[in-house]
Amino acid sequence: MFGQLPYLVFALSFGAAIFGVARTLMPRDLSVEGAAGSLPGGVESAKEAVLVHALRPLYAIFVPFTMPLGLKPYRLRIERQFVAAGMVGVMSADEFFAYKITMGLFFEFSFGIVLAYVIMGINLPFPLHFLLLALGSFFPDFWISGVVSGRQLQIRKSLPYVMDLLTLSVEAGLDFIAGVGKVCEKAKHGPLVDELSFTLREIQVGATRQTALRNLAWRLDMQEIRSFTALLIQADILGASIGPVLRAQSDLLRTQRFQAAERAGAYAATKLLFPLILFIMPAVFIVIFGPIALNFIYGDMVIGG
Repeated sequence: MFGQLPYLVFALSFGAAIFGVARTLMPRDLSVEGAAGSLPGGVESAKEAVLVHALRPLYAIFVPFTMPLGLKPYRLRIERQFVAAGMVGVMSADEFFAYKITMGLFFEFSFGIVLAYVIMGINLPFPLHFLLLALGSFFPDFWISGVVSGRQLQIRKSLPYVMDLLTLSVEAGLDFIAGVGKVCEKAKHGPLVDELSFTLREIQVGATRQTALRNLAWRLDMQEIRSFTALLIQADILGASIGPVLRAQSDLLRTQRFQAAERAGAYAATKLLFPLILFIMPAVFIVIFGPIALNFIYGDMVIGG
């Protein structure tokens, strides 16, 4: 058991290195260029990742086998995640299923066969082979969830500034459509500005303001955006002025962001507790009591005078 411990440590280190490389090669910043790729059926895809592009000939083999599968709720959830990630056109749901199969086989071949059996000479039991297949197949789910979370974080960071700029534009005399156009012109390029640009295009080609705002809330799938669009839709239905609504929503977002920062600061102390107990306190005890223990061990200190 202990004789194989260095090999196990090496295997874990090798696996962590491969995982880190894979995470690096997977697409992270997949904001939509021109906002066309953020809708179902968008013609512009996000930047292709090296790993996805390299494995495309492999997972394309499994696509015919994944197409007959049902799994409609899971398929809809994956498609919704791709929309929220701004990655429509990069990979379909069937290709994603095939990619999951490919990654499972890739993990099994890399770690279970090449690393464990060929290099280290260890014949892994069947449950570990099954575990490697499961880990590899779930890796794409973790990846797409990370992409969605990263994109939503970018939107949350840019939302207060965009709201303030839209509020100032409307209060200066512009209507809502012109205000959104001014925001898209002046604000820094990012996922939120891209989505607003597409919303503006929807309105310009004939969609009603309410429909375009509902589509915006559906695409981004964020509570802040849903609240914002719900207020605008309600004001549009009642015929109320949008300026005061935008001002109130802007103040609310600023307050919520300040409260979120306070919660994150309070939670930081809890996060520091574990490394403090595990690493810092043992080091302090070693520094303080180490010399005393050495004196006792080597007999340089006499107890009781």
